[in-house]
Amino acid sequence: MTTTAKPDGIVAAPVNDADIPPLQLAGRLRLNLAALGVDAGAPDFGERLCQLSRDNEPYDFEFAAPGELVLMPPSGWDSGANEQAVNTRVGVWQEDNGGAGFPPTVMFRLPNGAHLMPDGSWITQERYDELLAQEYRSVIDGAPDSVVEVRSPTDSVAAGLARMEEWMAGGARLGWYIDPYRRRVYIYRAGQNVAVLDNPETLSGEDVLPGFVFEAGRLIFARYRELSHDGD
Repeated sequence: MTTTAKPDGIVAAPVNDADIPPLQLAGRLRLNLAALGVDAGAPDFGERLCQLSRDNEPYDFEFAAPGELVLMPPSGWDSGANEQAVNTRVGVWQEDNGGAGFPPTVMFRLPNGAHLMPDGSWITQERYDELLAQEYRSVIDGAPDSVVEVRSPTDSVAAGLARMEEWMAGGARLGWYIDPYRRRVYIYRAGQNVAVLDNPETLSGEDVLPGFVFEAGRLIFARYRELSHDGD
């Protein structure tokens, strides 16, 4: 396993996305809401966005900071299994440590106006206790304290890392971007440079989730050992 610190403002080298498995699902569809006359600043926008997702299962909807409604296709079994592996372990950890973990269907409103749903997230017990009734029904204000995104076949690494930067700028304290195809993890810490771990066996919750250890090698990367990537 290797660890590499990335200077501020620099992300990993571009990835040739042609070497991941063939896409089974269409990519994300983006619609300009302003052009459609939709007011994303309305007080009930978040609640209506959540209802839109519920009314159109299995599709999910997010709102990107540039003002776009983003329609996301079903994740598929492979991506769903990765998400479940993370969220199940966080759920077990929180039973003894408190706070609240959320599945990929829970939406967070960032300071830049984006309404996003991470693959895995957790907030402190203090924040959970202070949630308003409307946040239980729809969108939680602010980024989660801990956030996890797992690359799916329809994602590019560049887009995934940009999304992680958005989470951290929105107030997240610890973030993991997990790329199962290259068995690589990008670690984001508030106020620090990005660290890159190649083929790590475990990931630590550090001081955000004290004592939490996620077995990335066994729970995710082991299913991708047969995929060989000799460079980016």
